[in-house]
Amino acid sequence: MNVSATKLCAILLAILVIPAAVSFGQTTGKISGTVTDAENGEPLPGVNVVVQGTEQGAATDAEGNFFIINVAPGDYSVTASMIGYQNITKTGVQVSVNHTTPVNFQLQTEAIAGEAITVEAEREVVRMDESNSTISVTSEEMDGVASVTTIGDFINTQAGVQGLSVRGGSVDETKFMMDGLTVVDNRQNQPVVMVNLSAVKELNVIKGGFNAEYGNVRSGLINVVTKEGTPTAYHGSMDFRMAPAYLKHSGVKVINHQSYYVRPYLDPDVMWEGTDQWPEDLQNRYDTFEGWNSYAQRLNDNEQDWDDITPQQARDIFIWRHALEGADELGHTTNDYANKPDWKVDASLGGPVPVVSDALGDLTFFGSYRENWEMFALPSNRDYFKERNGSMKVTSRLTQNMKLQFEGLYGESNTLDGTGGYARDVNPLDSGTEILDATDLGDPGSVDLYMPAARIPVDIYRGMGGVSFKHVLGSNTFYDFNANYINLQSTTPGFYKIRDTTTVRTFGTYPVDESPYGKWWVSQPTYTWGRLHPQHVEGNTWDKSRTQTLNMKFDFTSQLDRFNQVKLGWTFTYNDINTDEEHVHEGVPGNYIERWRVYPWQVGAYIQDKLEFEGMIANFGVRLDYANPNVEWPTVERYSQYFQKQYKDVFMEMAPKEEQKPEIEISPRLGISHPISENVKMYFNYGHFYSLAPTNALYNIDYGSISRVGGIEFIGNPSADMPKTIAYELGFDYDIGRMVLLHLAGYYKDISNQTGEIYYTSYNGLVDYGTTENNNYQDIRGFEVRIDKKFGDWIRGWVNYDYRVSTSGYVGREHYYQDIREMRRYGEHNPYQERPLARPIARANVQIISPPQWGPRLMGRRLFANLGVSFLFYYRAGDYFTWDPLLT
Repeated sequence: MNVSATKLCAILLAILVIPAAVSFGQTTGKISGTVTDAENGEPLPGVNVVVQGTEQGAATDAEGNFFIINVAPGDYSVTASMIGYQNITKTGVQVSVNHTTPVNFQLQTEAIAGEAITVEAEREVVRMDESNSTISVTSEEMDGVASVTTIGDFINTQAGVQGLSVRGGSVDETKFMMDGLTVVDNRQNQPVVMVNLSAVKELNVIKGGFNAEYGNVRSGLINVVTKEGTPTAYHGSMDFRMAPAYLKHSGVKVINHQSYYVRPYLDPDVMWEGTDQWPEDLQNRYDTFEGWNSYAQRLNDNEQDWDDITPQQARDIFIWRHALEGADELGHTTNDYANKPDWKVDASLGGPVPVVSDALGDLTFFGSYRENWEMFALPSNRDYFKERNGSMKVTSRLTQNMKLQFEGLYGESNTLDGTGGYARDVNPLDSGTEILDATDLGDPGSVDLYMPAARIPVDIYRGMGGVSFKHVLGSNTFYDFNANYINLQSTTPGFYKIRDTTTVRTFGTYPVDESPYGKWWVSQPTYTWGRLHPQHVEGNTWDKSRTQTLNMKFDFTSQLDRFNQVKLGWTFTYNDINTDEEHVHEGVPGNYIERWRVYPWQVGAYIQDKLEFEGMIANFGVRLDYANPNVEWPTVERYSQYFQKQYKDVFMEMAPKEEQKPEIEISPRLGISHPISENVKMYFNYGHFYSLAPTNALYNIDYGSISRVGGIEFIGNPSADMPKTIAYELGFDYDIGRMVLLHLAGYYKDISNQTGEIYYTSYNGLVDYGTTENNNYQDIRGFEVRIDKKFGDWIRGWVNYDYRVSTSGYVGREHYYQDIREMRRYGEHNPYQERPLARPIARANVQIISPPQWGPRLMGRRLFANLGVSFLFYYRAGDYFTWDPLLT
């Protein structure tokens, strides 16, 4: 829906003047309950209920009810006191984000003055107020999962989640928030998960049924609350892990002489006389090779003298060119790998800021640092993938009712370009023997195994600075304002090195240089069997892209009465997206050049209410989202001459352009939880959800390579609509024995307006390009089961299972021809729909932990208390395919 700026302002004004209404805050929870007389069950008004260690509390009303809002997540003791009655303190009260924790008291008449009772609060197994599938865990609970060292590790153990993709949605449908701050890469509209595990206080993963306060999300919300320093003491942690060097793929190393790709040339049984000496089954499995005797003889028989070598020398050149085992004995360097340990460290420290803490509102800090070094699975020009993340949080309690926080994140990664490179198979002595899909070997992407420079080093830098201000206006009302700036930048060296062709040594009369290290650039590779000098065309990537984002958010929350907690607010996002990237393989396909800069912005506003009754809890609201591409864009007809080659260098200057119209969408949201009994509930949620498409689909213009004979290859579409999801979920939670949670949920997602590429070809073929349209759809349905035991002695853990069926395709046609005959011929194969078979996934984590009072005492401590070991299990059904003899 396109709406003018005037209409937008009117709608926003109307929403913001509506009386306050909405649900829980993003970084706080609520405590609510009833206080009664233990003898007669009558409600007790005027009872003081206080959260110990804080200045928060409330008094019960005439019906004995109380509520305390704006409570930070954590473990608390809550005390109820009244003259004439014994004080009761309940310990272990767990408060979580977006959750109402029930705490009820029964006060007994005071027999002895000053007498008090302390009891442990009953653990919640079923959270009655949640009307969606939510996973809420503390950092201690994540530590109990085997092999989990990051937030991403833990999230990917949960039902329906794979690589931050939630319930079949793409990653750009998932949102990441930290302490109310949005941390998203708006170039790809993907979450930036860079919070260290040591900094996490609580993690919430919501898989559907998002409240109206959440925008730009369709599949999953990752909401993290980080730790704060305490004003009275210093606290820290250190987690160091090291794994000895190990091979990260099956089989032997690729530099081993028995490796699949070099065995025909180095197996003692066949390398001299040829692979026809092998049994037939081995001949069918490996490349054919004539043998070094025949190979050397053919070189010696030709008329040139510079390549006269013996069979032994030919074999040694092969080892040299591929940097295989034994190359060091020849005076070269073996391209070894899997020979160094992996290690990671995650440390934190928090407490009062020295000297100035008291003068600046109990000023505290909390910082964390993480470093991770992992060797790549295959040989490359970098030994390690390196990642460093640091964070700092400074908190000032300005007054009893005001709190100010400053937060900063910084991270960097040193990795490799996943696009790989090209190498020409000139002859067996050439280092570029194969271009391989190395996915099965544990390393993503396409890579040339025997050319370390085939994959380009990439350095990624991420930074975020934010400020949050919270002001409590009264016992039942507060507001939050936060703003943050995000800077993301990637850097690659581009055309950074040419191989040194200085002769290092000779084999016979044949000279060799440092190959396969470095780069060798040639415009026309020579495919002559007798030529031994390696000529490679390698991947060359230049990337200086940068994304800068400003986010602002305001939330106003008020507990109007016992039954209504209401909230409203607005969001604003402004982007500076500067893409400067090119990928060039001289003389081969696969080139692209992307240079563009845009400044899109978005506004959101919402209003919601949380109704809490004994037999029903309802979360309902409505959200408005406004997206402005803020760009002038070419408005030419489909087969315009401006797409031809002669105009592509001046396309943006000469083609007529218009300011692109903004888009506005309204999203209703509803969630209902129905407690059937004190240990059983059913819930249902429904909503409309929108998210932005990746900017490449909206703004990219691909001019192609300089040598390309055609014109524009691709042009984005800034006026494309936001993809839409209409989602439903029905769930059931059951508390088994006050200890174990059984969670069942079925879900359905109707996804439309997904962006896809459409191609247009003119009569003469001079216009041949792609663009973006809202032509893709997806239909996802499934169910999940989770059994969870969070507390208790000896055995803890969980089991989850996810079964999902997804159908996807596109409407209309994917390619349009100006020639009606081509159009009819192409139409025989359209439209397209994909219906893959389901691949269920099951995961389980079993933790064995000793009780706190177990084992003999030594110096006042139990020697074997809280000792634990955990096991993580994973299962996924195999993939399916249909064999087609026509494609073999």
